[in-house]
Amino acid sequence: MSMFDLYKPKPERACPKCGKALREWQGKDGPCALFVWEQGVISPVDQPIDDDLKLPPESLATWRLPTRFRIHARCKCGERIEAEGICRDETWVETQTAGE
Repeated sequence: MSMFDLYKPKPERACPKCGKALREWQGKDGPCALFVWEQGVISPVDQPIDDDLKLPPESLATWRLPTRFRIHARCKCGERIEAEGICRDETWVETQTAGE
C-alpha cells in the first residue's frame, strides 16, 4: 500500500459534473505520512492513525507542504477531479482546479 496525505481545501469544492461536495482529497506530493492538511493552516491539523504511531503535536508543527502540490478527489458519480495547491510563506493559500 502506498502512503498519501489528506487535504481539505477552503472553500469546499464541488464536482463539476454533478455539483456534490468533494470531501475526500488525497495527494502524494506532500510528506505522505497520512497527515491531514487544511488550507490556510501552516502545518498538518491531524494524523488519523493509531495513537501509538502518531507524531506528537510539536513534531506535526514542523512539517510543511511544497510550494506547489497536486491533489485529487473522486466523486460518488465517478468523476475524478484534480487540483493544484499553492503555498505562500509556507502556508497553503490557494487551490486551483483545471480551467481556473
